[in-house]
Amino acid sequence: MSKYRALRGMPDILPGEADIFFQIENKAREVFNLFEFSEIRTPMLEETEVFTRSIGEDTDIVEKEMYSFSDRGGKNISLRPEGTASIIRAYIQHGLKNAHDILKLFYIGPMFRAERPQKGRLRQFHQIGAEIIGASDPVIDVELILNAKAVLENIGVRDFEIGLNTLGCAKDRTEYKEKLKSFLSGKVSELCENCRRRLSTNVLRVFDCKSRGCKAVVEQAPVILDELCGKCRVSYEDLLGMLKKTVVNVKQRTDLVRGLDYYTGPIFEITHPLLGAQDAIAAGGRYDVLTRQMGGPDVGATGYSIGIERLLLAIEGDLRPREDGVLVIAVDADSRDDVLAMAGRLRSSGIACSMDSLGRSLKSSMRRANKEKRRYVVLIGEDEKRSETYLLKDMKKGLEKSLPFDEILKVLQPKGKNVKDT
Repeated sequence: MSKYRALRGMPDILPGEADIFFQIENKAREVFNLFEFSEIRTPMLEETEVFTRSIGEDTDIVEKEMYSFSDRGGKNISLRPEGTASIIRAYIQHGLKNAHDILKLFYIGPMFRAERPQKGRLRQFHQIGAEIIGASDPVIDVELILNAKAVLENIGVRDFEIGLNTLGCAKDRTEYKEKLKSFLSGKVSELCENCRRRLSTNVLRVFDCKSRGCKAVVEQAPVILDELCGKCRVSYEDLLGMLKKTVVNVKQRTDLVRGLDYYTGPIFEITHPLLGAQDAIAAGGRYDVLTRQMGGPDVGATGYSIGIERLLLAIEGDLRPREDGVLVIAVDADSRDDVLAMAGRLRSSGIACSMDSLGRSLKSSMRRANKEKRRYVVLIGEDEKRSETYLLKDMKKGLEKSLPFDEILKVLQPKGKNVKDT
């Protein structure tokens, strides 16, 4: 057994698993290209204040889940726990508003939170996310929800549910938090210890508690929809109307909140029944004040993120590890150069392949092909070099035939015919 092991909650992504990650990321990119989102890649390390300022110092993420430390210069830095704050920092730093009235960005990469590892929730996890920066309008929220829906469907996720709520404007949210705190203060004895603490730190997180007693309390709590100002109410009704016209089914959830401080306006969460109690696979919403709070222009923005590890628990499509390609085998030591040439020709024609030219016995080479579950093998020896044909073996059917290179391509390319019996 190895002396060294990966850190708890930070597993290796092994061959096969990495293939599936690659497919998920590519399928997401296909949709982002259709919606004309541009990719952005931000550093994994930022000044800690980027997150404390944006996420909120009283959130669970900042209080106890961030990986923070001082660098050699004494600067307090943190591994990014989420993607939005870094993107807004980059938007401001590089003056991206000057080139784009409306900027549509997506990102894919690892995030880090020191929470208790469990199925689908790791300390190093991976997210696909999108942000639309530059405006506050229900049509922006609709486009983002449509984009999230399309990404999930293209990856192969079915039977998910989109929950929708609104936190109103900053004023609405502040007033609602006070009203909620006042209500819960009379129910302290019925709350769990964690939710009692949240009363003075981040009261909205009470809605996220899975405790049966806390759930019973919040079912009686004031509803934020009753606290919306006129402008926010009209905006939310416009959003619902547009979603209905685009045939997007959403479920209004008055218990839905987002624990990060930067959210204002419409918020949404996408859940899947295969994930059990912790059923969210994606979430997002509007954050109109964040850019200004971080020292940038006063522009609206909205975004979402999808957890890839959570997604893997809900995938119902045909995502499988990449199959190994053709194995080209040198029958004798004198054929090694010919194996190199054959591999080059196959790859130039778009056929994935590997070489077995280590001078082993043919039996050992075929054992490797079986172990790796290769469908096809090409064998090259003296006879093949003289005839300029090559022995193509279909390992699945147990059939083989000597063919010139052009005929081999017809078999190996996607719409090629199978090897016929000799």
